[in-house]
Amino acid sequence: MFLGILLHAAIFVLPYPEWRWPMHDPAATGDQLYRLVIDAIHGFRMPVFFLLSGFFSALLVERRGLRGFGVHRLKRVGLPWLISCLTVIPITVWLLKWIANQQSAFTEIYDQLTILATPFIFLFNMGHLWFLWYLLIIAFVYMGLVRVGLSFRSSWWWLVVLASFCATVFMHEPLTFGSDTAVGIIPEPAVLLHYMCFFFFGVFFYQRQFAVRQWWAVALLPAVPAFVTGMWLIGLYRSSNLEKIALAREEGSIVSQYLFNNLHTFMACVAEVAFAWLMCFGLMGLSHFLFRSASATTERVAQYLSDATYWMYLVHLPLVVIAQWLVLNLEISYHIKYLIVVTGVTLTVLLSYVWGVRHTLIGRSLNGPRTKWRDQVVNVKTNV
Repeated sequence: MFLGILLHAAIFVLPYPEWRWPMHDPAATGDQLYRLVIDAIHGFRMPVFFLLSGFFSALLVERRGLRGFGVHRLKRVGLPWLISCLTVIPITVWLLKWIANQQSAFTEIYDQLTILATPFIFLFNMGHLWFLWYLLIIAFVYMGLVRVGLSFRSSWWWLVVLASFCATVFMHEPLTFGSDTAVGIIPEPAVLLHYMCFFFFGVFFYQRQFAVRQWWAVALLPAVPAFVTGMWLIGLYRSSNLEKIALAREEGSIVSQYLFNNLHTFMACVAEVAFAWLMCFGLMGLSHFLFRSASATTERVAQYLSDATYWMYLVHLPLVVIAQWLVLNLEISYHIKYLIVVTGVTLTVLLSYVWGVRHTLIGRSLNGPRTKWRDQVVNVKTNV
């Protein structure tokens, strides 16, 4: 979730103006650094998220049953998603519209968006909250499969790795490394199937009781050439379609076609899927290595920050937009601007969680009831 802040904060320092994003630092033109940052994060963040979601969904079904799991998903995912769609998304759109008017950039697009009648604009564009909607859909598909008696213990479930590649080649974003985003309320079949593969592998992982091994961290090594290869192939596609891409940007649209229509992007799919799976296993191994002998204090801090990142992700985007606008015209390096945006937004939303969310109704809705830190310390001393 925290990586979402790093990703969205980098949009205004990309080497070229991003589609429908009215802010761009001209000093960053031609610098591919933040394109690499965004694509690297985008290449594994959501696959890892859905794999972990599947793993813990299986655990919840085992402990609470299907009914309890369904209620839990609606309460922890559905309600925050809906409330955020009715508040955070309209605020973000209005901020972008105001900035677009100031910059004379994409004004017509944002006029059309606001005509769609906020706060119900999420019915057409869910922004950064799209994946929670997909998680709800997949969770209830999973409930249906469990209800009809489907088991996830068979070794055949390894085939979802292949299925994730098959889904990828039917996606529509040939210039983006990694899985597509799908912000519409009507699910895109290829995107839904792709994330289902990672979710159901997480369920399979839990039901087969695989033990995470720290040596899995070596998977991070081949992930690097997979990423480099994928970016190189996308670059070849981009260089052979410069006129088409330039025209699309002028019109405020995206280059969209099935990825298997071109040999370069088809081969890039192989690299993208390999990168996603290698990062899933590599990060599990790395985490096991880092936390295998963690102290109780380290675990509590990690748990606290883990809880906070849900709130941080839900509300960060309007703050990112404001922060980018405030630093855009400063006479400083765009690298420093990026660090200011990331640091300022992270501290703001983290402190808001600490002081105004964690022990409130909002915090309980997001993470369940949480014991205050000082009460935990008293309990530890008492137990000792």
